[in-house]
Amino acid sequence: MDSKRLRSLLAIAEHGNFGRAAAAIGIAQPSLSRQIALLEEDVGARLLYRNGRGASLTAEGQRLVDAARPLVASLDALPAAIADTEPQGQVVLGVPTFLSTHLAEPIFGTLRARHPRLRVRLVDGFSGFVNQWLLEGRLDMAVLYDSRRSHTISAEPLADEELYLFASREVARNEVLSGSIPAKGHVSFKAASQLKIILPGREHGLRRVLHRAGVRPVPACLLEVDSLTAIRTLVRQGSGWSVLPRAALSVESVSNFEIRPLGDPHLRVRLMLAFSANRPITPALRAMSTFVKDQVVRLQRTKVMSTPLKRDKRERAKNA
Repeated sequence: MDSKRLRSLLAIAEHGNFGRAAAAIGIAQPSLSRQIALLEEDVGARLLYRNGRGASLTAEGQRLVDAARPLVASLDALPAAIADTEPQGQVVLGVPTFLSTHLAEPIFGTLRARHPRLRVRLVDGFSGFVNQWLLEGRLDMAVLYDSRRSHTISAEPLADEELYLFASREVARNEVLSGSIPAKGHVSFKAASQLKIILPGREHGLRRVLHRAGVRPVPACLLEVDSLTAIRTLVRQGSGWSVLPRAALSVESVSNFEIRPLGDPHLRVRLMLAFSANRPITPALRAMSTFVKDQVVRLQRTKVMSTPLKRDKRERAKNA
């Protein structure tokens, strides 16, 4: 199948318009239309719905776009892979929202100065979304919560982050007075399951970790919100509790919220560094991977992220 035709379809999928897509890939609009017509002949299916405002993918078009993205990205990476070992080209990195605030400055400062030919695009979101973007080929690498094993994703452990319950001080005080939680110390998984709680949807890694640990909120007390900003706002306004890793609870937040350890031993979530198994590991990806690992170590040393467990404690936590 002609890669030029696939690139034409990917451009339309990204821009939603023949004119903008043609300009983006540097060909005339009639030539772009011809490429799409030839591609539709190749696959024997209609790939686009055309309308006055632009174009949208058919179901067949969406499946082809999802399959083509990693293939085209691999073709684009081949010159850099054989040219030299200096990191160059673009790397699209996806991370959980809480981590992007800690990585943005060093990536676009230190890393950019170290490797001027390397271009990074940083994308954040809840883990389920980041995982899906990696599967679709929109990302080159990602940091994920407890990544599920897949033949399309290779992953390695990056860090273990402690999880904390947090709420407004007024909400916490009322829960203590009602006897729902202790006045101090950790909150058990059973007690957390009875609280009015705000969590992302079931497809996200954080939710899966909580479910496996035994935190299974009563449906009537659960608010499902897939936005970290909205969760913080709802908690601040007294709508309930939520759960976040240590690095998401910045120093400025400590004064605004009541923050409690979750479980005993303290529940942790595994962060994984993941790659698309369909893409070559280029010098650019290796440089990005090394830099992310170094930054995580820095954040652990400065206690922004949780310090690593010693092996004996790790085994006890695993078996608890």
